[in-house]
Amino acid sequence: MRDSPLFRPEALAEQQDRWLGTVLLVPRLSQSVMTLFAGLIVAGVIALIAFGEYTRKVRLSGWLSPQQGLLQVVAPQKGVLAQVTVREGQEVERGDVLAVLSGEHRSGSGETRQEVLRALGARRDSLSAERDSHRGLFSRQAESQTARLAVIEAEAASLDAEFALQRGRVALAERAAARLRDLRERGLATLDDLHRAEESASDQALSLQVLERTRATVNRMRVELESEIAERPLREELQLAENDRAIAQIDQELAEAEAARETVVTASRPGTITALRATPGDAVEPSAALMTLIPAETVLQAQIYGRSRDIGFVEPGQQVLVRYDAYPHQKFGQYRGTVRDVSRATVGPGELAEASGILATLANLGEAGQPAYRITVDLDAQSATAYGRAVRLQPGMTLQADVQIETRKLWQWVMDPLYSLRGSAETKPAQGAS
Repeated sequence: MRDSPLFRPEALAEQQDRWLGTVLLVPRLSQSVMTLFAGLIVAGVIALIAFGEYTRKVRLSGWLSPQQGLLQVVAPQKGVLAQVTVREGQEVERGDVLAVLSGEHRSGSGETRQEVLRALGARRDSLSAERDSHRGLFSRQAESQTARLAVIEAEAASLDAEFALQRGRVALAERAAARLRDLRERGLATLDDLHRAEESASDQALSLQVLERTRATVNRMRVELESEIAERPLREELQLAENDRAIAQIDQELAEAEAARETVVTASRPGTITALRATPGDAVEPSAALMTLIPAETVLQAQIYGRSRDIGFVEPGQQVLVRYDAYPHQKFGQYRGTVRDVSRATVGPGELAEASGILATLANLGEAGQPAYRITVDLDAQSATAYGRAVRLQPGMTLQADVQIETRKLWQWVMDPLYSLRGSAETKPAQGAS
């Protein structure tokens, strides 16, 4: 029996044919590990959609405005600014002089308004002197009338006494004539004696009549003089009142001429001067803006503006993130606020620029002629933080604001198209039925 080989011939032949080397099989990841990893990813996406939230925002532009508004200081009349007594940022009190406006005009003879003032002043001085003269005249008239009244009263008293005496004489003469008439009838007196007695009685009666007329004249003079004395204060008052009216008219003309010549512009309330445009020597028209007065202790609000498509879901109470252009949010952060109210009427671009007091170049109002709605935002802070210190905000600062419209789950946002399709499908049958 032949010896059998240790290895089969086929195995030996296989070993001789491996001239390319040994094949190495690299193991792959386990299928379970891959499944777990994919499951985690799917679970994370599902959790994000189910529990994740997204806040819809509307980005609007605006500026800061005082709650009480800005006071525009304007020129009351046409003229030239002779003096500006304030500077930018200066605090003023009520009644402080802000500027002096000159309305002086020059002619060939010099300053016209100055000449008018000089002429009016001369007229007033003349009227004042005339008033003093009237006072002196009425005073002298009073003294003269008092003296005349005393003389007339004395004369009237003398005439009264003489009249009483003359009446006695008339009575005596009449009794004497009557006695002689009786004696003549008895033949005891001559006719001549009777005639003389009757003539004497007639003369005495005539003298009595003359005295009576004289006394009546004196009494009339006394009554007239007493009436003049009683009326004198009224006449004096009327004359002086007329003189005072003339002086008051001159004073009014003087005030108007002085106001037209030089007008003092004062602060209507305490505050801080800003947007100073007035420069001495500038010619200004009536109602031309000279400067702006920020009321003292004012609270700033953000006035932001949006078109109708932007403010459909903006409501009071919504949170706002504010970024001031003067303090870039990349370095100084954002600031919070709350929507206070939304205007119900649109504000045109012209009114927009006028209301702000600055030229409105806002991104969201870039389309010419596009009306806007005003949204008022209460700020949580009246200052910004820059390099570790609080910097007070200034009226007129422009800003960008993100109004947080609503916060919803991501799955709700994903389902919105389906809700829209469902609403459209329900609307079409209703329209067909109608």
